Amino acid sequence: MTTASQPQLEPGRVYRTHELGRWSANPTRLAKRLVGQGVLRQVAHGLFYRPVRSRFGPVPATEREVIRVFLGGSPFLITGPRRWNGLGLCTTALFALTLVYNTKRTGEFTFDGRRYLLRRVNFPDNPPQEWFVIDLLQHHDMAGISPDQLEEGLDITLRADRWDRAVLRKMAQQYGTKATQELVDRCIVRAEKGAA
Repeated sequence: MTTASQPQLEPGRVYRTHELGRWSANPTRLAKRLVGQGVLRQVAHGLFYRPVRSRFGPVPATEREVIRVFLGGSPFLITGPRRWNGLGLCTTALFALTLVYNTKRTGEFTFDGRRYLLRRVNFPDNPPQEWFVIDLLQHHDMAGISPDQLEEGLDITLRADRWDRAVLRKMAQQYGTKATQELVDRCIVRAEKGAA
């Protein structure tokens, strides 16, 4: 490889094989060579990242960067237990994989030894916390918690004014099933009666 064709790869960035075509007529061979030299690490078939160097060794690309490149820049949202457990609705769920909503792909994928469950679902841009409440209510089975337990937790947090009731109701209407909408309405009515 000549100096002129030495790729200037950004640490922490994920690359698709075809992106390496800027530096070689055979990007697959170049990727293989760079992996062999330790310049790149393979995330999955056709995906590579330039590790960030730290005093503890190479740091992998962030999952946001991996998902961004895998989905070709289409919108996505990382959700699941990492967001649900912080809502204060009595959940302590753990997953062996990361839940990612997106507009392009569905399935289970492994990138750099980490497992992801991708689902094509409708989700808002910059979702408010109230949307994550609806997301948890919709996926209570994945969180290993019953709707009754969630209803009790929602009652408590609504009485404590943790949620904007109008936004919660709007998120339920836009993204929830009829059962979720009814549960949210019941909780809001009880919270409003308790405040009167």
